[in-house]
Amino acid sequence: MHAGGDTPIFCKSRTYRFTFVLFVLGACFCQSLAASSQTIDVLRQFQAGNQFYSQGNFKEAIEQYLRITGANFVNEIVYYNLGNAFFKDNQLGKAILYYEKARRLAPGDLEITENLSLARTRIVDKVESPQEVFLWRQLNRLLNFLPLDQHTGLAVTLFVIANGLFTLFILAKSERLRRISLYACAFLGILFLIVGASNVFRIYQSVTIQEAVILAEKADVLSGPGEDNPTLFSIHEGLKVKVQAELNQWSQISLENGWNGWVKTEALGMI
Repeated sequence: MHAGGDTPIFCKSRTYRFTFVLFVLGACFCQSLAASSQTIDVLRQFQAGNQFYSQGNFKEAIEQYLRITGANFVNEIVYYNLGNAFFKDNQLGKAILYYEKARRLAPGDLEITENLSLARTRIVDKVESPQEVFLWRQLNRLLNFLPLDQHTGLAVTLFVIANGLFTLFILAKSERLRRISLYACAFLGILFLIVGASNVFRIYQSVTIQEAVILAEKADVLSGPGEDNPTLFSIHEGLKVKVQAELNQWSQISLENGWNGWVKTEALGMI
């Protein structure tokens, strides 16, 4: 991918259509028969959105994809396509918002990561984040490669296999088999502790940390929740922030560099 105004950002209309169809059919199977007509409508909207996108009619594509999300369908492909359409429509904040939503569901998807990184280059604010230790950064990247549900499934699988090996160690009569099962159990047990601990930490983060993207072209950050408070600094469209608290129509936010203050909630798009 190349930076610049003519950067081609493509819609996953062909590569992932089959995946999306399976997703919708699975949802249809799990729901009542009465909901099947709604599922067919979602497929039509998805295809219509892809067609509008390929024609360069990004506003109509956005409308079709938003109808899908409005029907409570949560899917990284739809979010990714929305991000692409918003980017092409010069709505940077919403583009980054939906790329972030897509990445949460598919953190290992390189296309999502690349397009998100490209979109971030258009952000006015350049906030420096604290430098992480190299090994911790690489470990964090590895442990966050899987979606949260798959991460949880991996931890459960390791736990079950480790317990099976320990049972084999107890019941086996062969000394060689007992030794192998014990070593394997110890290895998988340690791996389970690492994966399980990181999984618990990710679940804790997902429950306690609310992140958002600035959707307004410019948002003034005040010292308190009210217009009469002094302005501390200003931030711009596309910047990701953490939401610390909410009060009436105001949200307390913090940046990666530690700066914090209050902005109007309407200026935020919750990830």
